[in-house]
Amino acid sequence: MNTHYQHEYNQEMADKSSITTYIGGGISAFWGILTSQEFGILIGMLVGVAGLCLNYYYKKRDDRYKLADERRKQELHDATLRAMANSDE
Repeated sequence: MNTHYQHEYNQEMADKSSITTYIGGGISAFWGILTSQEFGILIGMLVGVAGLCLNYYYKKRDDRYKLADERRKQELHDATLRAMANSDE
């Protein structure tokens, strides 16, 4: 292997290993900062946000259902009134 290419290869490996070291160190530091109580708080916050999103989704879905039901009832009422008006004539 050419000395120039060997040097580039070694440099690339050094860069990759330092990036891996930094990422691993960051993850370890983050994990070390969190005690079990703080980890529980973080999980609780995530569950709360997930619950909020689910409630919003189902509320919007329920609103659409109620709106469609009201529209159907109004159309049925209008059809009944037209039928009654036609039967009187």
